[in-house]
Amino acid sequence: YFLVYVIGGVWVLSHWWVRRSLRTLDVKRALVQRAFAGESIDVTLTFANHSWLPIPWLQVREQVPLELKDVDAYSIVLSIGSKSRSQYHYKLLAKQRGLYRLGPLVLKTGDLFGFANATWTETQGIQVTVYPRVLPLHKLGLPSRSPFGTLQSRQRLFEDPTRMAGVRDYAVGDSLRRIHWKASAHENGLLVKKFQPAIALNMTVVLDLNRLAYPVSAVYGYSEWAIEVAASVASYAVEQRQAVGLICNGLDPLSDDVAGPVPLRQGQGHLMELLALLARIQAHELETPLATWLPRRLNDLVWGTTVIVVTPHLDQETLWVLHNAYRRGSNVLVLICAPQTDYKVVQSQAERLGVTVLRTVWESELRRLEQ
Repeated sequence: YFLVYVIGGVWVLSHWWVRRSLRTLDVKRALVQRAFAGESIDVTLTFANHSWLPIPWLQVREQVPLELKDVDAYSIVLSIGSKSRSQYHYKLLAKQRGLYRLGPLVLKTGDLFGFANATWTETQGIQVTVYPRVLPLHKLGLPSRSPFGTLQSRQRLFEDPTRMAGVRDYAVGDSLRRIHWKASAHENGLLVKKFQPAIALNMTVVLDLNRLAYPVSAVYGYSEWAIEVAASVASYAVEQRQAVGLICNGLDPLSDDVAGPVPLRQGQGHLMELLALLARIQAHELETPLATWLPRRLNDLVWGTTVIVVTPHLDQETLWVLHNAYRRGSNVLVLICAPQTDYKVVQSQAERLGVTVLRTVWESELRRLEQ
């Protein structure tokens, strides 16, 4: 009977040990929860054993969405000594924009004899946001020196004498009141003050994500390209210190409705808010075409606002809507993000109506054309 008592004692001890092991184990996951498509994300799992009892083996299994996987499986077995720590480092690859849930994390442990085991599952994972790629405008197939063609602001800019922006060399015709005498003394030449404009240029990006407007054979590819184009244009506007807003007919999964407009604002923080919407927005079918949906959204724009429409196709009805926006004082530019057979004809007609039309070139096609 001695052997039976020993085995029974080991069995009881094993069950008590295993249950206690997970109760005294702290787990922390450290990572940056935001990334751009194509970037890697470093993740560190830290396990802290607060008990005097060691954990002989711990199986760690992380549930990772396919769009974030860099390897086939995220699993490891490790041991943790008494009152000690252990870490598991791994990488994620942000393959595609979107909102993802990392986890839940599953831990499994047991005794060395196989008498007992226990499993712990994380109650909820952690959200990871993958922003769409932001490309230089020349990678959209737009001219690098004048990315928006000959589009000019119709808003007259006045300088604000209270907002100095720097100095420049004196030129014939400059007022003597604008000379910066202290700076001129240091440079042994006349320098005049430069001031910031009193009126900021505004840019509103209109993104068409109606699935019915896209080529049936490539809805996903061209709609994703349109989102990247919109993100790149918005980023360019912020770099130019312009206020930028977004109007989109795509589906916002957080509200399960058409996305609300992003108001005009400046700054990097505002850009990240806009990119967060573009990270989760989805193309969907709308019975209302862009020409019917858009006019009410354009009515409240400030005079002189630059309107950049990103769409797979420009039809006659939408062109006349944009012409009316032009007549009300907006600068209007259309970026076509999918093949359109009558592109040249529409571009010529649009030019006569005050609307600039340019064609963006998908990155893979651009590389082929550059070879």
